[in-house]
Amino acid sequence: MVYDVETLKHELLKIEDKKILEDKTYVDKLINSMMKHIGSTDPILRDNLIYTNFAKFINGGVIPQSKILNMLKICLDEEHLFYKIGEEKTDSVFTRSFSSLVVALILANDDGTLIDAKRLVEIQAAILKYLDKERDTRGFVGNKGWAHSIAHAADMLTALVSHAHFRINLLSDGLKAIETCLLKDVVYQDEEEERLIFAVEALLDKGIEKQMLINWIKGLSSNLNKEQEKHGQTLSFYRSKINVTNFMKSLYFRLRLMNPEDKELLVCLEYEIHYWFRKTYGQG
Repeated sequence: MVYDVETLKHELLKIEDKKILEDKTYVDKLINSMMKHIGSTDPILRDNLIYTNFAKFINGGVIPQSKILNMLKICLDEEHLFYKIGEEKTDSVFTRSFSSLVVALILANDDGTLIDAKRLVEIQAAILKYLDKERDTRGFVGNKGWAHSIAHAADMLTALVSHAHFRINLLSDGLKAIETCLLKDVVYQDEEEERLIFAVEALLDKGIEKQMLINWIKGLSSNLNKEQEKHGQTLSFYRSKINVTNFMKSLYFRLRLMNPEDKELLVCLEYEIHYWFRKTYGQG
């Protein structure tokens, strides 16, 4: 039994903390209803009420662990994170995108006691699959609010890498996932490439070897060169180049502020940014 849209909106607008803490039946019905309508095209309900309250509940630790685990399972299923995956410019993106935000919240609030290492590997496989399959890369959608699937996916990836049970030997998979997002054949307009930088920071916090990151940055440039040599100055190449160079510029200044001692990494980014400027404009 779940609330309809208007009743759910009404309940969330007048929500009482005491009732959340004391009335299990009410909480179950409320959360089930929020999951049911997580992809609503009403931006007030979806973003301001459902997501905001999920963040409040999960961050505040008021939802029982069994319920959290069930929510996580639902968010990762075919009716949520993979709901009509592959569609472009349809309303299904809201269900996928906001399911990914709830996954990010759950992962970010777990110290390793709720989700064990084996389950995290399964979650990682689902997240990487989603990043590869998502095709609707819109940011803000008129009259319907934020879809922002790639930005939300970046938050989910960052939470995954930051999790206590994320394995060091899987760091390269994190870099591959970021690369997948940068090469989606679209020019990002709503800071998606900057949200991906938080995943890089999480990888650095996990102890990724500096040389692995340098090799990956060089590999991004190399792959762009190969695409240009094989297909020429196509629109797809142009879009990929913009995303990659914008990402490198943002990463450079972020690292210069946060990790100024990493001279080798900064020099690598400087070189690649300058390389693509010279190659594009024939000067500098």
